[in-house]
Amino acid sequence: MPKKLIKAVYALNFIFQAAFSMIVPAGLLVLGGWYLHNRCGWGKWAMVVAIVLGVAFGFYSMIYYIVKTKDYVDPTEHKGEGNGTSE
Repeated sequence: MPKKLIKAVYALNFIFQAAFSMIVPAGLLVLGGWYLHNRCGWGKWAMVVAIVLGVAFGFYSMIYYIVKTKDYVDPTEHKGEGNGTSE
């Protein structure tokens, strides 16, 4: 397979994983806020707090993922090897 295709697929995978790590915490907290507001009878403030916390935790999760995996974005470079050679 051509290296450009592998790099493109790997970059697309990286983008999808970063987006997933942003959406899941936000979605779960918004769902929890909706449950507390509609089912438990809490005020609208529960939904507002859940949205704000969901976006904040989702953004933190996405940034954490990007920082932790930034060295592995290019699959053709072997930065983790000690001898500096590639296969």
